[in-house]
Amino acid sequence: MHRFLSADAHNYRSSAIRAFARLINDPNVISFAGGVPNPETFPAEQMARIAERVIREKRNVALQYGPTRGLPRLCETIAAICRGRGVERGAEDVIVTTGSQQALDLLAHTLLDAGDVVLVELPTYIGGTASFHARSAVMAGVEQDDDGIVPESLDEVAARTKPKLLYTIPNFQNPSGRLMSQPRRDAVLELAAKHDFLIIEDDPYGELVYVGGADTTPIAARESERVIYLGSFSKVLAPGLRCGFMAAPRELVPTLEIAKQSADLCSGMLDQSIVDEFCAAGELAPQIARVRDFYRGKRGTLIAALGEHFTGRATWTDAAGGLFTFVTLRAEVDTANHVKEAVARGVAYIPGAPFFVDGSGRNTMRLTFAKESDERMREGIRRLAEVFA
Repeated sequence: MHRFLSADAHNYRSSAIRAFARLINDPNVISFAGGVPNPETFPAEQMARIAERVIREKRNVALQYGPTRGLPRLCETIAAICRGRGVERGAEDVIVTTGSQQALDLLAHTLLDAGDVVLVELPTYIGGTASFHARSAVMAGVEQDDDGIVPESLDEVAARTKPKLLYTIPNFQNPSGRLMSQPRRDAVLELAAKHDFLIIEDDPYGELVYVGGADTTPIAARESERVIYLGSFSKVLAPGLRCGFMAAPRELVPTLEIAKQSADLCSGMLDQSIVDEFCAAGELAPQIARVRDFYRGKRGTLIAALGEHFTGRATWTDAAGGLFTFVTLRAEVDTANHVKEAVARGVAYIPGAPFFVDGSGRNTMRLTFAKESDERMREGIRRLAEVFA
């Protein structure tokens, strides 16, 4: 049957993270693997009340087909959220998507031809590269350090590859947890103009700030016509709602709308209605504050446990926000070779190599502090230290 597959289908990449899905909810395994929000942060009771009300009182909207771009009031709310982050976009620039993953897929279908070059960070989010690979694009890696993208590397790689896009997660990146400094964001935008490529700025973690002084002002706050800004309600409300968005340059929006029409006509109207009513009631800001408080302590527990068991043996990012820290071990260690031993000891992590498009990163691993209790995290890091002793 493979002869019936398209050329693009031969480039589909399965997710290395999804391969660990069975371990995420196994009570016998202390999981640092899945980057999923903790259900304790979901405002379930509020959502239940809203869902009942909109189904009973607004069924003609909540249970019906809707506008491709999204509920008008929700688009207004999202535009206001963007402006609150310094991104000057109006409701007419917003498209509500079925999670920000759909935004990546729509952008890949709309902007990329086979062989086009996409610049990505080393490391980068697997879901992003999967969307670009599915369009037969070519990935080119750009170096990062603790301040984010290294401008000299971006300049060199862009000059050599002539890219169409740069995909970046400046705020508490998945998987590295790094926060790109504001001077680096200035440099990235300058290089985008120099080499004439667009920037896809993915910002699902920008609201999850745990350390004072972290400046999360988006790149899109500087320039609206070269940056496509993506966001999501998954990390601050609940991922099951599948409600994300993109705020794009106005010239691109009509074409992106047509792409979405061919994909799903519209995102789930019940999901949108719940998010819309939640935000209209003024509940979003208090919810974000609760989520920050919840993860702030967990982040501290994981970083302290790493300090106790891995000091002198590894380095890790400080996870000033988001859901992850990224651990780098000795150069000769291949973390993929230790997964089975770790699981046998009742602990799971994500090896780092799949996040690197250039084949590097074999001595790294991604850890999340979102899922486990403080006690289980401390025990899990102790067990990991034994695995890598």
